[in-house]
Amino acid sequence: MKKRIGLLAAGVAAIVVPLGAATNASAAGEFHVRGVYTTQAQCYAAGQAGYELWGPSFFCADGPQGLVYLYTH
Repeated sequence: MKKRIGLLAAGVAAIVVPLGAATNASAAGEFHVRGVYTTQAQCYAAGQAGYELWGPSFFCADGPQGLVYLYTH
């Protein structure tokens, strides 16, 4: 019984560990929306204000309905 539980735990670990690493690696190069603003100036100011959270990697892009989206890395 102990041998079966050990084999089961080893099998689960063999599946879960690579999946966790793949999730982190795939998300490493992506940008995510952090906010939506009405002007480029507001977006840029928010990007600079969040420097401590996401660092210098951010950009503002025009979106639908005249809104500006803040993307961070």
